[in-house]
Amino acid sequence: MLTRVVPQKSLNRVTIKIMGDEYNVVGPESPEYINRLVETIESKVEAVQKAHGDAKLSKTQLAILVALQLTDELEKLRITHEKMEKLVQAAK
Repeated sequence: MLTRVVPQKSLNRVTIKIMGDEYNVVGPESPEYINRLVETIESKVEAVQKAHGDAKLSKTQLAILVALQLTDELEKLRITHEKMEKLVQAAK
């Protein structure tokens, strides 16, 4: 979750906490947007932990499994986007 924000000209510095570890994020995105990303990651981590039941997964294993899920979602969205672009081009 969002813990601290220090604005710097057009960049925001946000301190976030994911899986108990703090990270400093610097970029043009709003703190609210960064917080939504953190919430999504934490939600995915919880889902992976639940799916694996009593198995003790390391933070690295959790991070890799979450990255795999997010990459899968991104790739499916890219494929859908390409199909939509082709439909739009064909309709012109």
